Amino acid sequence: MGLSGLVVGKEQNMDTEPDVFSLGGESGRLYLSDEAFKPNLTTKLLAEAVEVQEGDSVLELGCGVGPLSIYAARKGAAKVIAVDIMPQACECARRNVELNGVADRVEVRNGSLFEPVQGMKFDVIIDDVSGMSEEIARISPWYPDTIPAGGADGTEQTVEMLEQASDYLNDKGQLYFPVISLSNWRKTLDLARNLFGSTVELVSQKHIPFCEEFKEAMPELERLKELNLIDFVRKRSRYVWDLSIYRAARNS
Repeated sequence: MGLSGLVVGKEQNMDTEPDVFSLGGESGRLYLSDEAFKPNLTTKLLAEAVEVQEGDSVLELGCGVGPLSIYAARKGAAKVIAVDIMPQACECARRNVELNGVADRVEVRNGSLFEPVQGMKFDVIIDDVSGMSEEIARISPWYPDTIPAGGADGTEQTVEMLEQASDYLNDKGQLYFPVISLSNWRKTLDLARNLFGSTVELVSQKHIPFCEEFKEAMPELERLKELNLIDFVRKRSRYVWDLSIYRAARNS
């Protein structure tokens, strides 16, 4: 898919030379890995949405190879903890943190969601864990086979994250999270609004045309839509799905 404002070189293994990236006006170099998510449209939209103030403490969940954590440090965060469940992603992220000169402010920890940061609180939480239906993830050309997906309706990790997030936010802390229509997005938003009330707001959204793999799997996608596990629409001659970024705040 085209990623206006986000530039990353060709896919390479971590042992090769790093590639140039540009994200939200910040640029640097990244080691990539076939076993970890590479910067994509979600990365770009999150960077555009996230507001980091000078001196903030930031937690990134599902950091992949680390671009958003590096970005947060460059924007003035005093401390960033980057968490990913995949050891290979963490290894890559650590190398990238060093490479981009922010190792004094970014710490990478391996683990699931909030497990590596028990008892800590943050001014900003950036969530980028899987939010896509398992069946769709395995069809898609960009989802590494080694990374766990979000269950049948794509909400497993997101629901777990939302249920715990308030415990890890400082007063008036901000949570940013993506919602993908190739999941049960209504379930995710209903829970978010139940937990965070009127502070939940849409800050960015993109309509994304189906890739060739999705077009070829239309019977499966139609079946999942009928089961309310995913959603998509037809616009003129194209089928599209939505990627949305939401923000929520802890008020007490």
